[in-house]
Amino acid sequence: MNNELLSRILTSIILLPILFYAIIYSGIYLITLLAIFYLLSVYEIVKNTKNKLFILSSSTLLLLSFYTFYHLRGNTEYSLIIIFWVLISTFLSDIGGFTFGKIFKGRKLTKFSPNKTYSGAVGSIVLSCLSLPLLNLLQFFFLDKLNVNFLELNFLVFTILISIVCQLGDLFVSFWKRKIMIKNISNILPGHGGILDRIDGLIFVLIFCLILNSLTLI
Repeated sequence: MNNELLSRILTSIILLPILFYAIIYSGIYLITLLAIFYLLSVYEIVKNTKNKLFILSSSTLLLLSFYTFYHLRGNTEYSLIIIFWVLISTFLSDIGGFTFGKIFKGRKLTKFSPNKTYSGAVGSIVLSCLSLPLLNLLQFFFLDKLNVNFLELNFLVFTILISIVCQLGDLFVSFWKRKIMIKNISNILPGHGGILDRIDGLIFVLIFCLILNSLTLI
């Protein structure tokens, strides 16, 4: 096992329980964690560009996405399930893109992100949709009931759209990193790079879900 992979695993072991605790108990715990992530993300942006308009617009976009995270979490059992749907479907979309791209390779999506392929794009959608039966099973396992039926058609459509938005967000950040000629935005998270390296797609997914929530679709 190389050092980078070991660092990635150890970082995940430390951060994931903290994240889950903050999400489940919400309130001041979630506000504090989101505030820390926001400040670190803004620091990463300021560190890598001197363009004041870009700093202002991206910081505002981040603030909106972090607010959306807290807003979607709410304080009900339903809202807890919804935020886990958003996170799991986004997480699986990233894994699907990486895994399918590595296995099937094929034509590149763009020149500025050579690791992104059409096979990976399809894999992102496929794996993201696996979150739907998984979330139903998790509800039965932990809650002994089904509060949200993720096998309904509307959730299938929204999950496909979440995967697409996630990939577009990832491409946008990849394009920015290419422009400023860096691989990782920072080394704040050992083995993972920076905060923005890990949440690039999620930023845009959260704003998309805020729109869905505002239209009372979720």
